[in-house]
Amino acid sequence: MAWFLAGLAAGYLISSRQAEPAAWMADAEHLQETFQLSAKRRYVLNQVLDHHDRELQEIERRHFAQTREAMEPEIRALFSRTDATIRDTIIPPAQRERFDELRRPRVLIPER
Repeated sequence: MAWFLAGLAAGYLISSRQAEPAAWMADAEHLQETFQLSAKRRYVLNQVLDHHDRELQEIERRHFAQTREAMEPEIRALFSRTDATIRDTIIPPAQRERFDELRRPRVLIPER
């Protein structure tokens, strides 16, 4: 479950990041054609857009860390409820101690 939630969050960030460069590429091509930019200006434009992408990734990284911290108590509570439901209603009584052992060590959302 933890990896599923982490995967969803990462997927959202990755998909939003993939859409961004594609839009910039279209904008860059449009700007290059519209303004008939020289090779030097095209190079500088690409440098500016690369810098933009690095800054955007840094902003996303910082906010993801803040969001992860804010979500952690709710995620822990959800895991506890789900574990209790699975343990008490699905796992046979003779196997519950083993289930408890398997569920002890857990990383909710991996650090980046």
